[in-house]
Amino acid sequence: MTKNFLAYLLFSVLIVIILVIGYEEIKIYFDANPYINGIILLTLVIGFFLYSFKIFSLSSEFRFMNSVAFGKLKLSDSSLNNYPMTKSIANNLGITTTNKSITKTLDEILDDLLSSIESGSDISKYLINLSIFLGLIGTFYGLLLTIGSVSNVIDGLTIEQQDFGAFFNNLKDGLKSPLSGMTIAFSSSLFGLVTSLILGLYEIITRGVKQSYYEFCENQIRLFYRSSPNVKKISQNSDNSSLAQNIASKLDEIVDGMKNSSDDLRKEVITELKSVSKSIKDLDKK
Repeated sequence: MTKNFLAYLLFSVLIVIILVIGYEEIKIYFDANPYINGIILLTLVIGFFLYSFKIFSLSSEFRFMNSVAFGKLKLSDSSLNNYPMTKSIANNLGITTTNKSITKTLDEILDDLLSSIESGSDISKYLINLSIFLGLIGTFYGLLLTIGSVSNVIDGLTIEQQDFGAFFNNLKDGLKSPLSGMTIAFSSSLFGLVTSLILGLYEIITRGVKQSYYEFCENQIRLFYRSSPNVKKISQNSDNSSLAQNIASKLDEIVDGMKNSSDDLRKEVITELKSVSKSIKDLDKK
């Protein structure tokens, strides 16, 4: 967790340094297509805040749970208000004043934890793809402008002009528009790919933070399950309930098969049913 958090800080500082050093050059390319490049930049800002919020929230949850797990802090309902994930785990484990019983199995609690950790990941991944598509839109837009400008330049050229100096001046002035369109195309691609690269690296760092936090919480939850007698009772009741359901389904199959069976077969089935009944009574005693 600490390594991933430091990687996030170092990467963020590196991006800030690059923006400060290359501000003039970046501004030139940005002004080539400010509308689409502005949307791409907005995508980068939104993605940065989403990843930052997830990293800081998980780091805060990790520090709090680490303190509680090792007895450095006293667990209370008021102390859990600022830590929703830890509060959810505490409620599922029945160690809060509002909920003192365990109503979920270990797998269910871990699934809820994983769902909470992965919340918002779809939006973050969508922003990565969105930046690439916005860059492609800017590229095609610039290429369309370039094709139209080249067509206009060709239409304006005539071989009837006798002044070659004026001819080349007109050609030079006409090529400014196609070159401007190419600048729009490639600047949008550049901003889109760079934004996707930055958000992709943030995604990798955030994934490491999520994995570290989940593994830590999983270990703590499993340790609690091993030491809690209530969990064993719930697990046993759950196994018995599952076994009883299987027996009931088998009995239904036997009843269906007896409808068109012979007398000898019915006697055999009755014998088997007595054996099953005895097994169910033994199960209830346990």
